Amino acid sequence: MLRTLQISNYALIRALDISFDEGLTVITGETGAGKSILMGALGLLLGNRADTEVLYDKQKKCVVEAQFDIQGLGLQSFFEENDLDYQDLTTIHREINEHSRSRAFINDTPVNLNVLKELSSRLIDIHSQHQSLLLGDPLFRLSMLDQYAQNAELRSEYRQTLADWRQADQQYKNLQQQCSEQALQQEFRQYTVQELDNAQLQEGEQEEIEQNIRILSNAEEIKARLYRSAYVLSEQEQYSVIQALKSVQQELDALAGIGPEFQELQQRLRAASVEVEDIAYDISLKESGVEVNPQELERLNERLDLLNTLQHKYQVEGVAGLLAMKEQLENELASYGDHQEQLQQLNDKRGQLYEKLMKQAQQLSKTRAKVTPMLRKEMLERLATLGMPNSAFEIELTQSETPSAEGIDQVVFLFSANKGVAPADISKVASGGEMSRLMLSLKSIITDSVLLPTIIFDEIDTGISGETALKVASVMSTLSQRHQVIAITHLPQIAASGRNHLFVYKETQGSDTVTNIKPLNQEERERAIAVMLSGENVTSSATTTARELIHSLRQK
Repeated sequence: MLRTLQISNYALIRALDISFDEGLTVITGETGAGKSILMGALGLLLGNRADTEVLYDKQKKCVVEAQFDIQGLGLQSFFEENDLDYQDLTTIHREINEHSRSRAFINDTPVNLNVLKELSSRLIDIHSQHQSLLLGDPLFRLSMLDQYAQNAELRSEYRQTLADWRQADQQYKNLQQQCSEQALQQEFRQYTVQELDNAQLQEGEQEEIEQNIRILSNAEEIKARLYRSAYVLSEQEQYSVIQALKSVQQELDALAGIGPEFQELQQRLRAASVEVEDIAYDISLKESGVEVNPQELERLNERLDLLNTLQHKYQVEGVAGLLAMKEQLENELASYGDHQEQLQQLNDKRGQLYEKLMKQAQQLSKTRAKVTPMLRKEMLERLATLGMPNSAFEIELTQSETPSAEGIDQVVFLFSANKGVAPADISKVASGGEMSRLMLSLKSIITDSVLLPTIIFDEIDTGISGETALKVASVMSTLSQRHQVIAITHLPQIAASGRNHLFVYKETQGSDTVTNIKPLNQEERERAIAVMLSGENVTSSATTTARELIHSLRQK
């Protein structure tokens, strides 16, 4: 349960340190004194969003801190899962700085808001008068029904399966679209691969073809020049180069015995002569190999045209580019078959998950349907206790074909306050006061079925008074025997039923107005309730009535 609450630099609060006890604690104060500010500050510990507007002093940070006694709540596993230090008296701390940056801590360990929300939701429930409108919200009604049926684990399993199914379904649809797009391109890929196959492309062939074309295009000139070169080197009768070298060789051979310098010249010339003879032989060989062949030239030009046409058509460079594109298309053709197999596997997977999902949804439906009569019975009993003995309350469950985050059920609360009047949708027929009593009845039933230590009612007594207010007070007192209950109220009957009484007030400090809170002793409490009964001009009879009211409610 909530033990202490410290607030600093929040709205009109400079600094507050409030202690809470077991049982029913009531908080009263004049309208505008700051009761809602307290709830706003406490909301920060529940993970609510905040900005710099909450800062009393814009140059300082806002800090809200609370201590909760969590013994016996079985929260050790939560602390272990989130790597937090478990303490029986656990501290939750939240601060907002002037840049709207927020930090949260659990037992001095930094946590994100999701962890903060999860823990605080297990410790405290705040119900305001505006929440009565949630009775018309289908999701809220299902949530209440599941809490009563204690479906938390089943809902968690269902939602995990739903997330898995949605993921598999989305993967299937994405791959299906991809396959559809690929199918439109399959014919083009197959045609292109076939065309490139028919071309019988060879890596490096284009360069070779272009070289051969250059040779064949100049074959006559090449042959003539090679012939003349060979003739000059070796076949010219009187002036061939080789014959002249041989003559020079004979002269140097005669000088070789005279000295080593002549031997060197002799050897160099001999080597040159051998090289020239080799060159002459190769030239003759090349000349005999050059063929004037117009047909081959035409064939090569046609082949080169085909290669250039394919490159232009498919916007690639060279035969290497065509071969790379052909390989890529072949891989895509193969992957299409793989994708079809994957598509079937995903379809099987999502089918299995959907079957599992629907089984879990049906199980949820069964548990909801099973507890519906019991919840209806308890609601009627609580409503009778709250002064509506002739009311009718029905829970209408229907199923849809499409699973949602809450299952396949839709629930409507039907209500009638008067005998003989057919019940209708609660959001359309219940008045404000009836909504308050309906929500109080529902909350009191639900909290009995969950291990929630602290419940806060924030002015849910709107629209009720007199005898009904006494009955609401009685319900809160009964509820406080099993839970810590904190009630912000403007009704003297509820204020008088509290075990503890805190009073919120405004005061002027210098040029500033601040909100404070203090516990009331017996005399102060009697006066506060007397003011609620008669206004600021408290009469002795109002004080007597307040004293008697406190005494009578305490006896119950």
